[in-house]
Amino acid sequence: MSLRMQTSLLAVAAVLTLGLPSAWAQVTPKQEDAAQLKADEASLARERGQLATDAKALKSDKAEGKMSAESKDSMRVYRDKQAVKGEKRDISADKSGSLQGKEDKMELKTEKAKLKGDQQRMQRDNKHGRMAATSPDAEKVYQDKQAIQGQEKAIATDKADLKADKK
Repeated sequence: MSLRMQTSLLAVAAVLTLGLPSAWAQVTPKQEDAAQLKADEASLARERGQLATDAKALKSDKAEGKMSAESKDSMRVYRDKQAVKGEKRDISADKSGSLQGKEDKMELKTEKAKLKGDQQRMQRDNKHGRMAATSPDAEKVYQDKQAIQGQEKAIATDKADLKADKK
């Protein structure tokens, strides 16, 4: 076999193995930016759908009084109020001057102090935007809104990249 024939066979083998050079897929930056924009827009649509679902769940859970619509702080305050009501009922059922009545009055004082402290904590947490003041349902809605903001920012960046590629 001559050198010329070996070279030809190597070239044919390379073409069969790798394909024709013109058939190689080469993605341009413009194509890449367009694909990223399309993916970000699809993700934004999904995020908006999730936000609508979570907002609807929050609204219905609040209307039904479900626990997932309540924050940890508001649940503490609710339980404290229930305890105060219970102690007041106990006191009204006790005989005046009885040892049980005195104990119930002390317990009422303790429960009222606990209620006051938990109410202050809830106000403080609300003021500072702490997680204890946020219900699980409201947290999902917040996360959805954050995701939408991120997608909108990514879309704006993608559009700017596409505009720069045109120049």
